[in-house]
Amino acid sequence: MKNVMFGFILLVLVVGAYLLGSVQSRKVISIPPAQWAGDSDSAQAWREFTASLEAAGESVFAAAPDEAERLDGLQYLAQLASASLEMKLAKGSAAQPEFTDWMDGYRKFLGDSPDAIYHTAELSPDYRYEISGNRGEAQYLGFMIYGSQLNGWNRAAANISNEAMSFDAEGDFTILLASNPPENAGENWLKLDDDAHMIMVRQYYHHREGKLQATFNIRNLDAPQYRPANDVQLAMSLRKATSFFNDTLSGAIALGEMLSAAPNRIDPPKSYSPEFGGVFYPTFDNEYFGSWFYLEDDEALVIEGEVPDVDYWSVSLQNRWMQSFDDRHRQVGLNNHQITTENGRYRVVVSHQKPSSGNWLDAAGNREGLLAIRYQLSQGSSKPELRLLKFADLVNAR
Repeated sequence: MKNVMFGFILLVLVVGAYLLGSVQSRKVISIPPAQWAGDSDSAQAWREFTASLEAAGESVFAAAPDEAERLDGLQYLAQLASASLEMKLAKGSAAQPEFTDWMDGYRKFLGDSPDAIYHTAELSPDYRYEISGNRGEAQYLGFMIYGSQLNGWNRAAANISNEAMSFDAEGDFTILLASNPPENAGENWLKLDDDAHMIMVRQYYHHREGKLQATFNIRNLDAPQYRPANDVQLAMSLRKATSFFNDTLSGAIALGEMLSAAPNRIDPPKSYSPEFGGVFYPTFDNEYFGSWFYLEDDEALVIEGEVPDVDYWSVSLQNRWMQSFDDRHRQVGLNNHQITTENGRYRVVVSHQKPSSGNWLDAAGNREGLLAIRYQLSQGSSKPELRLLKFADLVNAR
């Protein structure tokens, strides 16, 4: 009898310990009083960043009409927060710059292309920089410097890509980033204006899998002696991370609100300002077209246009948060090596069900989202056209 009682008590203790641990593992920590930050500027900046996270969650739930998009939105916020801290804090020194892989295999934001790889580094016009590397097998390799407009949005300032760059026989290259051109006129050079703050490197591939990616690094030619960040500098980096996080989120929400008011149309709404596009870090080398798509279960959006005379162009789909759809399990993007054309024209269908033939993009269970069309290094290409049809009428719509 004693053994039975002992066993029962032991079982109660084990179960109790498990339940207590389970409850404690889900315990929500209450927000501490603000006094903990004291006179520390960086602590105050940390509080501002974390407050932005909480406010962002509320904004996502307010902007998204259903649970699926809200869940996507929360994942998007986590990814965006990760990138913001890496690029502005961990690698945010313009004196000792490092490249941040924006998407890094799982992060997506600001209208990424499934065919592209993006890296950025922080800059200052107070220094000169050198980027050195190897082109690898990139179809396109471009370097874009951004300045700041008076309203705080980004200004596309200077650009150089593989068509204008000099490479050696092995594909190696160097680029000087400086206010003044190099003495040797044949060297690759990007001008640093007084408002320069970032460089973005884009790589595009028709088929990324198995391709040798470009490699590159950046160094400050006028680098000061390294010193750890002090309270003021750390606070500044945290506030830059907060600003990037907030601006990126608010830009995605604003774009969705503008475009969703007039879905399935290729012309931007009157409320759209070209300067607003600076929020999304555009490049001189891409001509962008797009729309907000909205599809009922029995509808299809037909995209038609003249085939542009370029080496790369693509059509892809994104969610409300400007993230490309899951291209690992769905056909949500096509480039010109995958699109069948006829008599110098192309036709791509976006729908919930697959047509019997032709180029198709899977709406991937999404009733609405963003349509992104890129023509790279385009010269005077004509604008594509959109038509909304019943899916059953696709066969006759030629």
